[in-house]
Amino acid sequence: MSSARAAVGGVVDEAGEVVEAVDDLCFTARALAQTHPMTEAAHRYRQRCHQTERARQPVTEPADWASTALLVGYCLRRAEEQRVESEAEPGWTGAEPADAEEQRAGSEAEPADAGLDHLAPAMAAVAESLRAGEAGRVTLLAPAVTIAALDRVIATELDKRREHLREQLDDRQWSELEDYIAWWSVHGYALRAAETGLSPAPAAESP
Repeated sequence: MSSARAAVGGVVDEAGEVVEAVDDLCFTARALAQTHPMTEAAHRYRQRCHQTERARQPVTEPADWASTALLVGYCLRRAEEQRVESEAEPGWTGAEPADAEEQRAGSEAEPADAGLDHLAPAMAAVAESLRAGEAGRVTLLAPAVTIAALDRVIATELDKRREHLREQLDDRQWSELEDYIAWWSVHGYALRAAETGLSPAPAAESP
């Protein structure tokens, strides 16, 4: 893939109400990222991913960027939830996992190594739907809105690195960085979606 936009399913024409919704989602996601938006299990999962990337990468910065991208993607899904909740009929119960409060507080009975590894197939299915242009299977809002918002938060993360890195990287290396940031942003979105119970069936293969 040659760009972050391609990594999440293509360029979306932002116009009218789509722009307003995207602005709102991105603003809310950024605000959430400054708080403590993750459940305890998701927080531990993010920490473990960060540690794994630090051990895998020759320098530490990419692991930090991956961790931030995962958080922003996670918060974007939560921003979707908030927007849906604000527009829902009275009585809507939201998209919290059944054990959200226990996860936040940390249950004493929960094993120390408990995590979200069991959600890996669901996370992979959500991410694949986004990348394959089938976002409508997994988004809470109109696919155009969610894809445009993902595209924007990925671009923002890349812009943070551009000033210090772009001249140091050739086009191939910069493209790899785009894909790296996009992958972790989508992964964060998929993490929250799977955590709240979304488990799409694998996309049907073309005959």
